[in-house]
Amino acid sequence: MEDLNISADILLFTDNKEALSILENYLSFGNHFIHFATKDENGLRTLSKNKFDLVIVEISEPLLSEIEFIEKINALNNSTPILIVSEYFSETRNTVFGNKVTEFVSKPFTMEKLLKTVNNVLHPGSSVDGDKISTSSAQIESKRLSVLYEMSKSLNSITDFNLLLKTIINLATDALNAERATIFIYDRLNNEIWSRVGTGLELKEIRFPISKGIAGEVIATGYSVITDNPYNHPAFNSEFDKKTGFVTKNLLCVPMKNLNGILVGAFQILNKRVDKFTAQDELFLSAMAASTAIAIENTLLHEENMAKYKEMVSLYDDLYTAQNMIVRETKLSTISEIRGYIREIRKFDGVFDMIQKARLDDNLPVEFKDLLAKIEMAYQKSFVKFGMYLNQLINEFGKNE
Repeated sequence: MEDLNISADILLFTDNKEALSILENYLSFGNHFIHFATKDENGLRTLSKNKFDLVIVEISEPLLSEIEFIEKINALNNSTPILIVSEYFSETRNTVFGNKVTEFVSKPFTMEKLLKTVNNVLHPGSSVDGDKISTSSAQIESKRLSVLYEMSKSLNSITDFNLLLKTIINLATDALNAERATIFIYDRLNNEIWSRVGTGLELKEIRFPISKGIAGEVIATGYSVITDNPYNHPAFNSEFDKKTGFVTKNLLCVPMKNLNGILVGAFQILNKRVDKFTAQDELFLSAMAASTAIAIENTLLHEENMAKYKEMVSLYDDLYTAQNMIVRETKLSTISEIRGYIREIRKFDGVFDMIQKARLDDNLPVEFKDLLAKIEMAYQKSFVKFGMYLNQLINEFGKNE
């Protein structure tokens, strides 16, 4: 292993505590001075007020805001080399970052590779196996396509429907710089539209007929809707805004279709923070809707299968419980019936009376009286023992409840 003990002041941008711990531990082997900063305005101020030899940015999600943050760093101080550590954008980094980034380390990586890449950036000419970034230019639409590419890779691994929707919505609002988004699913059986999650909303399910709202119109017609004055749109449903106090200023809604071209829902995004929604925004959201429709269908199918499995397990448990209950009740009934027989025998049996009378007979020899006493005791014990055995059985049944 080469001599990597070249000290430097390194500013590390990350919002991931686990990644921070790993990177700090790795970089400490190079005797570097590590300074931590969050990916926000405070972090940028730290960069502007201090001199650093290297800036490392850990990208944990394929968001457009992550790309824009790199651009802010570069604009603030383009003389400081930037190294990116991420599992995203590795295949599209030339288009996404261009010449704004000096090196790129793809996850997963080894400590040796990270340190050698850092050494190569600090001292150009050092040999390194790092992933060099070319100097090609990058436009916003190309960046969005890169976000779509990274998104499609990550969404297919999500099986929880609520998490999937939340992830898709976060990506869409970030990429289009909007306030809120909602995915609507088409229920063909009931001819209804439903949604379970939306940015800025509590987690709950809402349902309404397909004839209601812009999302309903988009699903019914298969055509997108862009409006800068939604309250004047004939299909707009203002009831939701009235209930929540939210004000819809502009709106973009596109249909979601699966691979067979069948409509499965609509993707709606509200209130672009800067300017208005454009035709390019519509193309991007449509591409996003197309890439997520399959993931949504697969996740819904997984959720449906899991619900059926849980239902089968519940039915089996109910059947098992009912069967055990029947067996228990049958055994208890039998025991109770036997105890009743014993009580009846003891009630009407004249054995004890005969033994008592015989023992009071003065003409009976003493040895016979002793024998009768033993018979009486054995007879009594037999009933007591049998009763105790039955009580023990009943108690055991009670413990197994």
